[in-house]
Amino acid sequence: MGFLNRRNFLKSTTLLGFSTFFLPKLYSNDFKNYPENFLIKPKKLQIGDKIAITAPGGAIWDPELILRFELLLQKMGYSVVLGGTLTKKYGYLAGTDEERVDELKAFFLDSTINGIIAMRGGWGCARMLDKIDYSIIRSNPKLIMGFSDVSSLLNAIFIKAGLVTFHGLVGVNSWNQFSTNVFNNVVCSTDNYSFPLDEILRKDFITINDGIAQGKLIGGNLSVISGIVGSAYFDLPEDTILFLEETNEEPYVVDRLLTHLKIAGVYKNVKGIIFGSCTKCLAEKPLESMLVIDVIKEHFSDLKIPVSYGSPIGHEASKWTLPIGVKVEMNAGNGSLKLLESAVI
Repeated sequence: MGFLNRRNFLKSTTLLGFSTFFLPKLYSNDFKNYPENFLIKPKKLQIGDKIAITAPGGAIWDPELILRFELLLQKMGYSVVLGGTLTKKYGYLAGTDEERVDELKAFFLDSTINGIIAMRGGWGCARMLDKIDYSIIRSNPKLIMGFSDVSSLLNAIFIKAGLVTFHGLVGVNSWNQFSTNVFNNVVCSTDNYSFPLDEILRKDFITINDGIAQGKLIGGNLSVISGIVGSAYFDLPEDTILFLEETNEEPYVVDRLLTHLKIAGVYKNVKGIIFGSCTKCLAEKPLESMLVIDVIKEHFSDLKIPVSYGSPIGHEASKWTLPIGVKVEMNAGNGSLKLLESAVI
């Protein structure tokens, strides 16, 4: 299993020092008090760039998946760095917390690496949050992407370092044409992108509360977000567009999670809600349960803000790449979403 040599780790961390650009109170939860230029964006990806693959959460049990993803990125024109966590096992985790944090730090410090993509979610990212030096990320901004369990890491990095992060594809996904096209348009271009609707229109998209809203895009997996609410690693700026998704949870569990968000005051700064799919959120005993869509409607129908359900977000074969922290406009009536600023520079 190979535990990290803590003496060498502490020594190397000390030698790194701090950047001359150091944010006061970087580890506090008052990012809303920082000026507008607190937000920083990674450079857009270009053909020939180097992408690192890491496993910040769950272990990878099928090495063929790693090879498949490496070849896919190479076919897209990128060079690839394989993280050591991809082959580590610490129970259900891809190595110890220290090993996963150390790899993430090394990838951010490596100036030859242009982007970091998680191989999978699973569980483990929240265990890293209080061990990360966010000043290193702030001083070495680059693309980082994942979803599901990686939601906690993405939101923490946005809040603590001010870096735009990306809720999108991981290595074990199919990277089909729809998803790949969205990825390319969001992370390889500085245009203000309008997300395609064809995947919405062919499914059961539902308008819960009609309307148009603008705000900063924040969110992720409902279970993961609920698990870090109340910590120093999740908070919402004023004028937030909140996006959520869930999978493999019974309707009563979705009800419990949404109730937690409500009584924790999460919605006070929310101007609109985009609920992605709830895949496999079925009751074990259907006759003794509500449908998950009815649970969602009950929670949000009384809110005086636009709310929609069924966008291609989360545990779906086709998904949007959503930049956390940038300003967007949503239309709950037709499911449209567009960037009001670029996600990259």
